[in-house]
Amino acid sequence: ISKMLPNVKGKREANKAAEAWFNEMNEAAENSPNIEIDKTIEKVVLEYLDYQLQSGEIEKSTYTAQKVIYNSNVKPYIGDYSFATFDRTAANAWLTKLNNKGLSQGTLGTAFYLVRKVYNYYYGIGELLKNPFAGVKAPKAKKPKVTHLTKEQMDDYLAAVYADYEPKDKFYAAALLLFYAGLRRGEVCGLRWRDIDLKNGTISVETAIGLEVGNGKGNIGTYTKQPKNQSSIRTFPLVPQLKDALQARAAAIKAQPQWFVCGEKTKYYNPLTFSYDFKMFVQSNNLVDAYDQPLTPHMLRHNLGAIGIRSGMDIASLSRMFGHASRAMTLDTYGDASKDAMILAADKLSNKFDSERSRSEERRVGKECR
Repeated sequence: ISKMLPNVKGKREANKAAEAWFNEMNEAAENSPNIEIDKTIEKVVLEYLDYQLQSGEIEKSTYTAQKVIYNSNVKPYIGDYSFATFDRTAANAWLTKLNNKGLSQGTLGTAFYLVRKVYNYYYGIGELLKNPFAGVKAPKAKKPKVTHLTKEQMDDYLAAVYADYEPKDKFYAAALLLFYAGLRRGEVCGLRWRDIDLKNGTISVETAIGLEVGNGKGNIGTYTKQPKNQSSIRTFPLVPQLKDALQARAAAIKAQPQWFVCGEKTKYYNPLTFSYDFKMFVQSNNLVDAYDQPLTPHMLRHNLGAIGIRSGMDIASLSRMFGHASRAMTLDTYGDASKDAMILAADKLSNKFDSERSRSEERRVGKECR
């Protein structure tokens, strides 16, 4: 450990200042309730996640997701390390291994921030004298391509839904809610008929179905919760195509207000079951996005966002519809400079320039006539 002493003059003063600093550190070390040397990173990280869950800092679905990240990308590499003696060199070596594993920047970053937040906490309350993540840079996230579907791919998706399913099938409504409303998977599963106003053509998102770790043996449970955040509680208009489809399903099953839209009466569609059904549907119909990747439920949300941006939809309305905390988030997520978007922008600029040129010509002709 080194320290600059800019206010001392001469060797004698420097030695006195160094001795005072040394005594200060020793006193702090004696008084600090250092974390037990035999505690592993696994024990401390899992205890901290449990603490966050019990204190309400994170919800069950976040807890589950972070435990999955921990089990995949933390435990196999550094889970057995002593929490108190883990250092910057070991931290960098761990990140290098994850990078060599070929993980996406998003997954790598999530693992990094999970472990770092635990060290930040214990360092902040004085149970560690040194934070091994001080000075360790987070993996640089690359902005991913915003997925979208071509017109033909969208036609293929809708044709497959209408060919394979009828309004009485729960997957029918779920698949169309993804496509036309951009709902998240948990929001689709948590939607009830009382949230649908078919007369006025609106949809309200007030609940979702989350995932939680079950009995500790890998089983995943589910529970009803509020949507992702406060801004995710929202009401917005239904597009006519979705309104017609929901009317057909309501009539087919004689829907009651308390029933789930995509469930079986008062039993909701399990998100994991829905994901499996969606995967089978995609495979059987060979459905892909513009980058030739198999469709996932969240891809359809991205597709709708991209369509909204490229069609010139009001950003405030689109942000509200998607339940984003800010308009900037909507633009950052879906406002990519893709070929289609650039062509649309160029067309708009061209039309604007033509309009300005026409007015200039009219003024010039008017002056010549006078």
